[in-house]
Amino acid sequence: MGTNGSELKHVWQPLDIGPTRVKHRIMMTAQTILYSDDHILGDRHIAFYRERAMGGAALLLTEQQAAHRFSKGSFFAGCTAWEKRAIPQYAKLADTVHEHGCKQFVQLFACGVHDKGTTIFDEWHPLWGVSRTPSIVHREVPMEMEKEHVLDIVKGYGESALNVKASGLDGVEIHGAHSYLVGQFFSRAYNKRTDEYGGSVENRARFAMQAAEEIRRRVGDDITLGIRLTFDEFMGDAGITEEESEETVDLLASTGLFDYFNISGGGYHTLHIAVPPMNMPEGLFVPFAERTKEIVGHRAKVFIVGRIRNAEMADEIIAEGKSDMVAMTRAQMADPFMVTKLREGRGEDIVKCVGANVCLTRAFDQREVVCVMNPAVGRERELGQGTLRPVNGGAKKVVVAGGGPAGLRFAGTAARRGHDVTLLESEDRFGGHLNLLQQFPTRGNWSDAVKALVRPLERHGVNARLETEASKSTLAELSPDVVIVSTGSSWNGSGFSPYRADREAIPGAELEHVIDVETAAERVLADPASLGKRVLIIDESALYLPLGVAEVLAESGVEVEIVSPHFFVGSDALKTMDLFHIYPRLKQHGVELSSQHFVEKIDGNDVHLYHLWGGDPHVATFDTVVLSQMRDPNERLYREVKDDHPDVRRVGDALTPRPLVAVIHEGEVAAREV
Repeated sequence: MGTNGSELKHVWQPLDIGPTRVKHRIMMTAQTILYSDDHILGDRHIAFYRERAMGGAALLLTEQQAAHRFSKGSFFAGCTAWEKRAIPQYAKLADTVHEHGCKQFVQLFACGVHDKGTTIFDEWHPLWGVSRTPSIVHREVPMEMEKEHVLDIVKGYGESALNVKASGLDGVEIHGAHSYLVGQFFSRAYNKRTDEYGGSVENRARFAMQAAEEIRRRVGDDITLGIRLTFDEFMGDAGITEEESEETVDLLASTGLFDYFNISGGGYHTLHIAVPPMNMPEGLFVPFAERTKEIVGHRAKVFIVGRIRNAEMADEIIAEGKSDMVAMTRAQMADPFMVTKLREGRGEDIVKCVGANVCLTRAFDQREVVCVMNPAVGRERELGQGTLRPVNGGAKKVVVAGGGPAGLRFAGTAARRGHDVTLLESEDRFGGHLNLLQQFPTRGNWSDAVKALVRPLERHGVNARLETEASKSTLAELSPDVVIVSTGSSWNGSGFSPYRADREAIPGAELEHVIDVETAAERVLADPASLGKRVLIIDESALYLPLGVAEVLAESGVEVEIVSPHFFVGSDALKTMDLFHIYPRLKQHGVELSSQHFVEKIDGNDVHLYHLWGGDPHVATFDTVVLSQMRDPNERLYREVKDDHPDVRRVGDALTPRPLVAVIHEGEVAAREV
């Protein structure tokens, strides 16, 4: 990312979007964050949007807001726009973002079949569907809406837009993308109707046009109206195609109802494309925006999204006339002050989104959304801009032992506060386990995470020492006031499993050819043939690493089998959308995925495997067995020095192994408490 915002000639130009003028071309699209209070936009929402407005964003969109009484579902914490009780919080949001010269639109949506009728406890109802096609995720068969149901939802869009206008916010967006209700009308995958709402592109667009007409009838031209569209569902002729979207866009633009088209891709059948993880190319939907611009011309503005992580790309998109606005949504979750840093020529200080999709994982879990790179997401009132308390003359001498993610975050934040911080790392570079992970196929963006964690050390004067072992004697020489032990964790090599409470280890796990997954990863990266011709990976972690090891091995011609007691292999990678990309590659290379299986014993090179639900065990022969099960904290140093210094604390995996998002957050919070 360039360090000088003045080099970006095009993104800083203002733009008129209907009656709304934005100060430049970088925006945030609607992002599910789930911070509601009794199904109303919450104060946590407002703090989230305020932080991005303060950080310089030109335009923000709220997360999806229900345009109808049966549309808060899909998420337990869904918000309503159609009830008048939403107006006071919308007004509060308007005042908050406008104070910083930012504009805010509200995304209006109805979920259709991607919901359960029992999601909201006091609002059980049969699902309203375009047709009787159920969701592939929720699997509940809907009723097919009659025309009066369709018009009832249309009325809800108008009422919702009127509430938004009354609040002083700047515009509304109809959510017609990603397989929600409007998108279900557009898509042949859902729309099987034979009446005026089915069949031709014009008929399938009728619901969207009626909703837009009702909005204009209720609010006139006083606020901006746009629509978000999936340009391609990536389902071939079974769903929305590029050719049909070209016709749809031209049809919608000809109505004069829409001030902008917000272009995306994918849907519930292809969520791994709609919310691209780190293996996907940057700017993957830009060609869709370019085609939309050609069709729309001067009739409306065009927005684009799709893993756009750097402002140079955004500037190029604008310069080449491919889009009028560029959404850097997850980018501004990771760093809400990205725009300000660019303006100030501090591009090297920008924290990049790495595409880890922890945000998406939390949304799937129906939990408040967080960001692996930014612990302040959702906690702006506690950890956001202006909340860091300087030491004001109370600086302490702090030694941090270990330069992994938790230690780096702690050191950077403690130094920002004014403490005298020394960081000791035994390896020749910082980053801990991220240094290993970033070497695997499609994982290179983890290097951006390490850079973002290291940069504050440089800016705030941390005495950072590589290839320096933290020991009892080293710490005694430094005589710190506070010792932070962030020595990380190691993979357990015993074969212990909570699934087998009858034993402490897998019999035979002590054999020389049985190794832990980190050791395997290091050997495989150096020489894929080093583990032999047949390798078994026993996985209970559900993480990417064992899948990555399997891929590198299989690509080099090694026969690989992964066994797991879980219902399927790599379940955590499903929520981040990585599984949809790596599974086909594993399949292509012949990797055998044996879920609901486990190991009875390892007898030499023979491994006795059994199915969890019965049947006779079978024996297979492997050159190497890799254990990817659980991690143990590296706590030796802590035990040795905990009584030697006034204040000794553990941070991160050294306390207990947890997901990366948890240990980075812990490093931040712990540094604020010293």
